[in-house]
Amino acid sequence: MGAYTSNSKGHTIVRKSIADYINKRDGPAVNADWNNIYMTNGASEAVRLAFKCLIREQKDGIMLPIPQYPLYSALSTLDGATMVKYYLDESKNWGLDTDDIYKRIKNAKDLGINIRGIVVINPGNPTGNVLRRNDIEAIIKVCYENEIVICADEVYQSNIYKDDAPFISFRKVLAEMGDPYCNSVELISMHSVSKGL
Repeated sequence: MGAYTSNSKGHTIVRKSIADYINKRDGPAVNADWNNIYMTNGASEAVRLAFKCLIREQKDGIMLPIPQYPLYSALSTLDGATMVKYYLDESKNWGLDTDDIYKRIKNAKDLGINIRGIVVINPGNPTGNVLRRNDIEAIIKVCYENEIVICADEVYQSNIYKDDAPFISFRKVLAEMGDPYCNSVELISMHSVSKGL
């Protein structure tokens, strides 16, 4: 095939293969379109590009989980965004606290911060927690109500060590929730070939 392609999204054959993988992983509700797949030289580069698109000025906020992989806070600082931290609940095996997220959105708005995106790391890094479907649905509803883009870091989806906590992609849940969510909520989901078993 050669090393170069004229398409900045990545080589067509590979993107079609990725779409096939997503369709097999998520089932018929998703119908991944290879035209919507962008390949980067690692998920970190994809995050960098996503943040460049989302952040326009200092009053633009990105919600980040605590604890989190430090790439996100570093890029938020580098791009001049306001970090809006939300805290994972250790007593719930580092699960989400939706009430805390709503509270932090309200506090940010009261300060004049325009929250543009929320980072969700699933499975969690460094916690290893795998989000349950109801947590994913809750995040989608929050983002629908507040017009927030979801940045779903799903690079550890093959590294699950609990039988009772299967990985479910944000893309699958969003598609299965139907209208008004699937046509309104913007989702950037990231995966990487470097984090498999």
